[in-house]
Amino acid sequence: MRSPNLAGGESMPTAEPVCSMKNASIVLTLALALGACSGSSSARGSYGSGDPNLAAPNLGGGPIDPFLTDGQAVLHALDAIAEHSGRPMRVTSLSADRMTGLMVDVQEPKNHINVDHYVVGPDGTLSGPTPVKLMSLGGGPITAAKVDGEAFDPKAIAFARLTQTARDAIAESKYPDARVTEWEFGGIGPDDRQYIYLESSRARPVAIVNSQLKVLTMRF
Repeated sequence: MRSPNLAGGESMPTAEPVCSMKNASIVLTLALALGACSGSSSARGSYGSGDPNLAAPNLGGGPIDPFLTDGQAVLHALDAIAEHSGRPMRVTSLSADRMTGLMVDVQEPKNHINVDHYVVGPDGTLSGPTPVKLMSLGGGPITAAKVDGEAFDPKAIAFARLTQTARDAIAESKYPDARVTEWEFGGIGPDDRQYIYLESSRARPVAIVNSQLKVLTMRF
């Protein structure tokens, strides 16, 4: 299971839903620093500008991350990553935050036991692949079958609705100044991690969503 801290050291609310055993069966950690491994590459694409009415500002002073609230940008970035990773594209997790951009852990199509990390920054720079080290929480060996059990098609998530879902989450938070700071998907099942994190001047609401990007409930 992913660490329950938000980007930048922010803490999640204590009322966190229980994650499924599927997500808890293996832990993925970066084997090397981004861009430091052999075979890593960089390219830049154009994914538009982040919407300041929906997305939080970049704390590093860079551009607002378009992937926070623009689903078409996410879909185009996934296509760009697939050009490097190969197809069919299956991932073990994907997320976006206000400083780093879009982060995707991709299962190698030809060697299912391997997972590689890709990043598309807020400025459109694509980095990766960076090998991901897999560790089993149960202590057993990592197998291709276990990784297969974690992997899913990222386009099964209804990213075309992301902008509307961001609007819905802000409205349901009851904080008009709330903005999306991060989101994460650890799968597409009903018990998988599917969160959209917001921040306002007075609160840090969390929207629990499903793979169709419908807001199921809000946590504060």
